[in-house]
Amino acid sequence: MNPVGIAPIYTAPIASPAVHQSACRQHDHFNADLQTVTLRAAGKLSSPFCASTVRAVRILSGDAQRHFPLTSVKNLRAFSAPGPAADFAFFRQPLKQNMALIGRWASAAKAGSQSEAWAQFVNDITERFFKGSRKQRVMDALILSIDILPPSHRADALACLLADGEEGMAAAEEFWEYIGLDRIPDADKDRVRGLIHQYGIGA
Repeated sequence: MNPVGIAPIYTAPIASPAVHQSACRQHDHFNADLQTVTLRAAGKLSSPFCASTVRAVRILSGDAQRHFPLTSVKNLRAFSAPGPAADFAFFRQPLKQNMALIGRWASAAKAGSQSEAWAQFVNDITERFFKGSRKQRVMDALILSIDILPPSHRADALACLLADGEEGMAAAEEFWEYIGLDRIPDADKDRVRGLIHQYGIGA
């Protein structure tokens, strides 16, 4: 029993020393980590334990980490038009969708640069796509669009352009590196090598 007038004594719960010490140690470690490693805006990790600065790298977890294939510049050409050809998209895009026009070009090239078919083809595309332009621009567009022709007609087209005059030769000289033998079928490679040598392209 409690004597009258004597207030009861209550004891407040006391935190376990082990728990308190553990929390302190974690807090100390956290502070130490913040002092040891500094995250900078440039995405670098710097530590007094490292002789050099290490750049932070984002690591994707689990299966999310991917390896991307490397594609050479040569292979990239296969998926897109040559660089300068972008200037002639107004000609290349309609040409790709017009099989009849592609057929006319192939037939005219096979007939040769001195044929009526070739002269008519050049006149027609000049009137339709290059009105007011110099002939050089027409020849530039054709040499940069040889890849649109079926492969079996590309050697004929190149031969026709080279034999057409100085504009065709100038176009081939300037842009042949964007076409190259890669776009010529194996059966015609020797013929094209001969044409390149004959006209001194790339010499």
